[in-house]
This record gives sequence, C-alpha cells and structure tokens, in this order.
Amino acid sequence: PMARSHVARALLDLGGQPVWRDGVVTDNGNWILDVHGLAITDPVALEARINQIVGVVTVGLFAARPADIVICDGERILA
Repeated sequence: PMARSHVARALLDLGGQPVWRDGVVTDNGNWILDVHGLAITDPVALEARINQIVGVVTVGLFAARPADIVICDGERILA
C-alpha cells in the first residue's frame, strides 16, 4: 500500500491505465492493481519491466514460465 502512487505512475508511464481492485487485499496485506490498455507485444520483457518497479510484489502475466514439467505417479517419472 505504501508504494501505490509510485507504482500507478510507473504503469501510466508504460502506457497502461491502472485501476485499484476495490475491496481486495491479499493474504500478505498487499493491494491488487489491474492494468488496462497495455500493448503486450513481448510478454516476457513486459513482465520483467513491471517486476523492476519499486513496490511491485508480483505480476500476473506469468510469461516467464519454466519450459519443462515433471509428471510422476509417486513411484516413477512419466514425462
């Protein structure tokens, strides 16, 4: 909550329209900010850029995901 104005201004500078999600607080006491109107041409780069803004806890793009997964049945690896 302390960095809300700073984060909102930084997102405006990126071309987005930040909107506070009213009445929602995370388990850790953080506020959620939805951002509309951002051009997402490179999701990985945008996610990294937003994560660098002081006050941002996490980004909901989830673009930089692991490429591999492990599937097992408790005894052996299936894939």
